[in-house]
Amino acid sequence: MTARHSIAVAAWAREVAAAAGLPARECRLAHTAGLLHDIGKLAFPDRILKRGVRLTPADWDKIRMHPGEGAHLLAGIEGYERVGEIILAHHERVDGHGYPQGLPADRVPAIARIIAVADAYDTMTARDSYRHPVSPPEAIAELRRVAGTQLDPDLVEVFVERQAEGRVPQPIPVNQDIDLPVASPFGSAPT
Repeated sequence: MTARHSIAVAAWAREVAAAAGLPARECRLAHTAGLLHDIGKLAFPDRILKRGVRLTPADWDKIRMHPGEGAHLLAGIEGYERVGEIILAHHERVDGHGYPQGLPADRVPAIARIIAVADAYDTMTARDSYRHPVSPPEAIAELRRVAGTQLDPDLVEVFVERQAEGRVPQPIPVNQDIDLPVASPFGSAPT
């Protein structure tokens, strides 16, 4: 479930980054950060990740820690410092009410704001998510509803335009085997 979600978020983040005019290096960084954005969930007990489990307030506290856990995991890996910064900020909100730091919009990296849009869309539409999926039009309506508070409104519209053009990659089916190398944010695969 997490692998499929991460691959979808990475593909969408790279496409939106390119459409938003980011340079190729930043697009690769968006892809890598998308692949790794939920790596902090490795610290979760398995039951938190299972669909249909009622979460306690303590569980939600753990969930809110995953951006920091992910950033911490990558902090010691040379070349992945910016990926860690993006992962740390991917649940920040443009209204400053996100987590883990409650950053104002101007302090949230653009790529983290891109990942937030892709992450929200996939979470809403995927069958393997912790919630019941909604249709793509319903998800788009929700993205637009929270644009300006939770999500960057300009990036939401870039995502929506790319989807309307058929440029948003289709998600990997839930039952398909996944075998994809993780690209370096600098263009070559890690060894």
